[in-house]
Amino acid sequence: MDSDDLEETREIISNAYSPYRLDCLGDPREFSAWYGEDSFPGITLSGLRYGSSHHAAETLIKPAPLGTYLLVCELTHGRVTVSSPGREEYSVGPGGTYVLDPYRGFQVHWSPGARMMTVRLAREDVERAAADALGVDSPVRARFALGGAVSPEAARSWAGISRAVRREVVGDGIARTNPLVAAQLTQTAAALLVGTQRLITTGVDARRTGAVSHAAVRRAMALVEERPERPHTLADLASAARVSPRALQEAFRRHLDTTPLGYLREIRLARARHDLLTAGRDGSATVSEIAYRWGFGNLGRFAAAYRARYGEPPSTTLDSAGS
Repeated sequence: MDSDDLEETREIISNAYSPYRLDCLGDPREFSAWYGEDSFPGITLSGLRYGSSHHAAETLIKPAPLGTYLLVCELTHGRVTVSSPGREEYSVGPGGTYVLDPYRGFQVHWSPGARMMTVRLAREDVERAAADALGVDSPVRARFALGGAVSPEAARSWAGISRAVRREVVGDGIARTNPLVAAQLTQTAAALLVGTQRLITTGVDARRTGAVSHAAVRRAMALVEERPERPHTLADLASAARVSPRALQEAFRRHLDTTPLGYLREIRLARARHDLLTAGRDGSATVSEIAYRWGFGNLGRFAAAYRARYGEPPSTTLDSAGS
C-alpha cells in the first residue's frame, strides 16, 4: 500500500493488524502512508511509514489490543513515542525497539517520515518460550515493558535474529518452503524475544530451584539419558529442549551447576563405569571397546576424565572387578 488517503490507509492497516484508530494531527492534505508485508510460516515481517519528506503531517495511531500475536517494532528512521495509557511512555529513535503484547491498549505518535519494521510472532509461541525460560510446564501469560532490550548485549542478540528473519523473507530463503527451518527460526526468535526484552509475568516464580524443576533442562536430560552414546552437540540438546543454546546453558548452570555437555559427559562416564565393572567379572569387553561404546573417541581423554571422576584409571576398575 502506498496511499495519501486516510480512510483507505485505516482500512488496510486495520485488516493487517487489529482495528485501528488513525488520526492525522496536521493538515490532512499532508498525510501519506506506505505499508508492505511478507512472511514464512510462524513469522510475518512488515514495514510501515507515515509521512515523507514531501508530506510533513504527524500521525497518531490507537490500535485495539492485538489478541493472538505480539509485535516487535524496530524504528529505522525518524522517531515515535509509544505509550500505554496511564502506565508507560517510551520515546524511540532509529535502531530502537519495543514490544507490543496482546494484553493492553497502546498508542503511537509518529513524527513525519518515521519508518518502522515489525516482526510478528504468535502469542502461543512466545508464551511457550516464556514458560521454558522460567522453568514451568504451562504457557505463561507474557507481557513486556516498553523500555526496549534489557542490555546493549541483548539488543545486539535481538538485532541478529531480526536480520536473519529479514534475509529469509526478503531474500526468498528456504524458510518459506522448509517447515523444519521455519519452525526452528520461529522458536529461536521467540526464545530470544523472551531472553532479550523486558518480560513481565504475574504469579510465576522466576527463581525456581531444584535439580529438575526447569522444563527445558528436563527435556535435555531425558534425551541424554536415553541415548548418551550419540554424538550430541549443544545445538542438538537445545533443539530438543525447545530453547536457544545460550538459554539451555544458563538453565543447566542455574539448576544443576554444570553445562549440558558436562552433564552428557557425566552420564557417559557413569555408563562406562557400569560396563567396566560388568566386563571385569565376565570378560565381555575391553576398556577401549567400552570407551567407544559410550562416545569417547579419544582413549587418553576418556582415561583422564574417568580418573578425575572416580579416582582411578578405567583399567583399574576393570581389573579389580575381576579379582
